[in-house]
Amino acid sequence: MLEAYKKKYYKNNFQYILVDNSGKIIETDDAIFHIDANIQLQSIHPFFEILNNLLQIENESFDFTCINLDFEDKLFVVDITIHSHKNNENLIILENLTNHYNNYQLTAQTRNESIINSQILELKNEYLLEKETFKNNFIANFSHQLRNPITASIIFSDLLINSDLSSEQKNYLDIIQSANKDLKSRIEDILDISKIESGKLILIEKDFNLKKLLKEINDGYKILAVKKGLEFNFNIDDALPEFIKGDQYRLKQIIGNLLNNAISFTDKGFINFNISLNYIRAKKASIRIEVCDTGCGIEKQNIDSIFERFTKIESETQIDNGNGLGLAIVKYLITEMNGSINVESEINKGSNFTCNLSFKLSYESHSINKVLLKKQLPSLEKKYHILLVEDSDLIQLTILKTLAATNNFYLNIISKGEELITNIINEDVDLILLANTIQGFSAMNLAASVRSLSKEYKKTPIIVLSTRAYKDDIKLFKQSGVNDVIAKPFDDKKLLDTIYKHLNKKRK
Repeated sequence: MLEAYKKKYYKNNFQYILVDNSGKIIETDDAIFHIDANIQLQSIHPFFEILNNLLQIENESFDFTCINLDFEDKLFVVDITIHSHKNNENLIILENLTNHYNNYQLTAQTRNESIINSQILELKNEYLLEKETFKNNFIANFSHQLRNPITASIIFSDLLINSDLSSEQKNYLDIIQSANKDLKSRIEDILDISKIESGKLILIEKDFNLKKLLKEINDGYKILAVKKGLEFNFNIDDALPEFIKGDQYRLKQIIGNLLNNAISFTDKGFINFNISLNYIRAKKASIRIEVCDTGCGIEKQNIDSIFERFTKIESETQIDNGNGLGLAIVKYLITEMNGSINVESEINKGSNFTCNLSFKLSYESHSINKVLLKKQLPSLEKKYHILLVEDSDLIQLTILKTLAATNNFYLNIISKGEELITNIINEDVDLILLANTIQGFSAMNLAASVRSLSKEYKKTPIIVLSTRAYKDDIKLFKQSGVNDVIAKPFDDKKLLDTIYKHLNKKRK
């Protein structure tokens, strides 16, 4: 009898059990596990208790999936089909799907783990983003807190150097100015790394006098080298073009960092600063910059790592060798300029840094000379009224001293943003100097408020003194009606140049 049913329903990995209407086993093939005949199937496993009701229904089929059956301490996962018949013979088919369900469970588990890992990665990315945001905000706040005192220190040092001082006092002042420049440089390095990581460091191409820039760099670093007892040799190729187009500030930063390192890690001997022309081709000049020293040198295995952030060259004779950011910035800037840099070094004999950079040629020498002449501080026919909106006592005093020294300005100072509109309406104001943040007010909102007044106030120059001067920041300031932005820390010349420029425009 069973063979007839098997032929009709046969499939691989199946066990067939024939039972009567009460559930007693008539016959089985033991394909999956052994069951004795003439016993109640309900006694094998609690699942089969359902037969008591299902076998009373004639000529029906019932399917059950993923049923766990325990036999002789072994677990089987099966699908079960029950066919009930009229003739007291009922067929029960067991399909052994243990491996299938185990594999399915493993796949599901793997998928779940993948989802969990993906969610963990997403959470980590969110954490890293929050960490990066916190770091950038910290650097911005850190910068804001330091820029005001540095600005004051720089300007007051410049004012003092021209006063009646003894030689000893001037020496002290030289030390203060040197410390100011060093502190400013280190802060700018930290901010530049932040700009690089956020993609906000932008190269600005302008025409400039290359030879004049190189001479200024030489004059500044030669003093530092001579003070340390080092010989400083400056060699410039006469074939170099006088005027080129590029980012003058970043070129100065590259050379300055290389010279700073050379002087810092050299205790005796010399520094060679060589600039030469590789070639001129397709209206571009390829320039070779070489800085050689007789310092402590660099181990060969460390040469590649010196261009990584916060990596410092160890020197037994140096206590403080900077913040480990200078060469990382140099490498980034040279890469952005499509240039190259090479290092050769030998321990206790010195190092040789060579970089090649390409700049567009400039044929605007006459117009540049006119611009330079225009930048010279003019003698004004009258005194101009300047309104300073700033809540820092240091900056207030600094700007007061700077403007008073020219005898060209009246300065009115307010330290509350809500007083701005009333002041410019009631007082004669030719130009507004505005701090980027002042006791809950933003410079953008204050500038927009001024521009929303009558037509006469739309032309009043507004210059923002800002601790943030990224390209995006400047764009937002300009959209709010700001004419110009001076980044802190600034010196007296930068401040006066910007003021005179906008007063001249207003006169025209």
